[in-house]
Parts: sequence; C-alpha cells; structure tokens
Amino acid sequence: MTVTDELRLLVAASAAALSVGWPGYSWDQVSEVLLYPDSFDRDYKFGVRDYAGQAHPWGIVILSVPALLRSFTIADQPYHVGYHEFAHLLDLANARFDGIPPYLPDDSIRTWLQLAAREEERLRRGDSVLSAYGLTGPEEFFACAVEAFLQTPVDLATRHVEFYGFLASYFRQHPAQRTSAYT
Repeated sequence: MTVTDELRLLVAASAAALSVGWPGYSWDQVSEVLLYPDSFDRDYKFGVRDYAGQAHPWGIVILSVPALLRSFTIADQPYHVGYHEFAHLLDLANARFDGIPPYLPDDSIRTWLQLAAREEERLRRGDSVLSAYGLTGPEEFFACAVEAFLQTPVDLATRHVEFYGFLASYFRQHPAQRTSAYT
C-alpha cells in the first residue's frame, strides 16, 4: 500500500504518546512497522477481523490502516490500536512480553502487580474503564491499561484514581489534564 505522510505521522504519534514524558527515549526495540490495508488473521490473510494490530518479539509492529485511522477518530472508548501495539513493544523492553511496565524498581513492580490484580477484579465484575480484552493475559492487560490511560484519561482518572496515578507517575504525564472535561 501507499504510505502517506499522514500515516507516518499517525504511527509516530502512537509511539510518541507513550514516551512524551521521557525526554530522549528512543524506541530501540522497534525494528519495523508494517501497515496493512485491512485487518488480518493469524496467517496474515486480509479481510478477517481477527487482528487489527500485532507486535512481535523481534520488534515488528503490524497495524491495520483502517483500524489506525479509526483509533484517531473514536472518542470516549479505550481503544487505540497504535497505543496498544506500541505498549506491547514497550513491554518488550524487559526482553519478553510479561505485562510489567519496564524500568520499574522492585517496590514499584509490587505496586503495579497489586493495582493490576485489583483492576482485573473490577474488569471481571464489569466495573472498569479498561477493555475486557485485558483479561486475556498480563501483556494484554498492560496494553489495554495504556489505551485507557491515553484514550479515556478522564474516565480513568475519576473512576480509577490510584491506578491512573500510578500510570501518570510512570509515564510522567497527566493526559486527563489536557482536556477541559477534567476538573
């Protein structure tokens, strides 16, 4: 497919949104970004709605262009394929997908695990801002948490105060404050 400047910008914005609070951060774990013209299945056949994106342990990110474009137009939903897949690659900085935000000291890892367990319980009860897809594994939980943090920050900040606070401290940014809906 033809990769336009707009698509390059949307891919870059997806990654930059995660690391904007970390001056000088470089995405060394990213080796390649592939843009697909549609969703795909596990055999990479197009038109099947199994995957809108995928991150591989060797640093390749695959994004469905329609899903990426939709991610930048959806409001009030914790869905963003770019944030989600780049969160997986951020997770990969620990050398494997484990759902633990990288670069945390041991005491913060323990805090994350406690907060994640509470949020997973809220997800099971249907009382969470996060996508239920986060229950499919710790690596998906982390990616869904990043999506909610950046895509629906006001909901997360008001309904999941401690969890939002942890993510705001970790990412060194406060996206809820960038919107007039946050008071």
